[in-house]
Amino acid sequence: MQSLLFSRDHEIIDLAGEVLKTLDIEVSRCSEAPEAVRMLTDARFDAIIVDNADAPGAVSVLWAAKSLPSCEQSVGIVLAVSPTSLGLAEGARSHMVLYRPLSAERLSNGIKSALGLRSNGEDARESQRASINIPATVHGAGLDEVLVFITNLSAGGAALQVGGSVPSSSIHTIEFSLPGESDNLSTPVELVWRDVQGRIGVRFVSMSTAFTEGLEKWLAAQPATPPSSEVSV
Repeated sequence: MQSLLFSRDHEIIDLAGEVLKTLDIEVSRCSEAPEAVRMLTDARFDAIIVDNADAPGAVSVLWAAKSLPSCEQSVGIVLAVSPTSLGLAEGARSHMVLYRPLSAERLSNGIKSALGLRSNGEDARESQRASINIPATVHGAGLDEVLVFITNLSAGGAALQVGGSVPSSSIHTIEFSLPGESDNLSTPVELVWRDVQGRIGVRFVSMSTAFTEGLEKWLAAQPATPPSSEVSV
């Protein structure tokens, strides 16, 4: 597989380069938008990864990709430094915004999900994962209560189907009840990723002992879940 990485941030370039190497994805790097557009015109890339630290450049690269026949099957991935409109990622068959701070694990999981790849193996945390469909609420400072549905749940976070808007710039609180359990679970969360299907990924933070123990006990009792294409958090 081939990827194009547009960024001027040396840390992002190094991190993405290492992650893509571990995924056996070849990467072509560029730091100037006109150069990136020329490369998109001359070759086909499975993934187009743009760093939104240079927002005008990222916009021009992805909008150019939208008009190029060679990019019809490309996947657009935005590495966002701030709340970003999904309109930025137009032009590919699947689009995703991954929010900073980025780790190798977070970036790897995002790329694998966007490209429909599967892990060769899972660590202990990821083995505790359940595909479900249960209601939950998200609320926080300046945010009215938003109804969401948890579609994938792990000990570290969850994938949510969202009907309303959830800002990415602050910590929110999620509340839900697990199937078969009477107690409500509640914990702060931070937004990790967002896609154009109306899904977001959140990471659980500042978890209480009761939350952690209750969730891990419930997950351990669930049947094994096949690897999911949704981003792990």
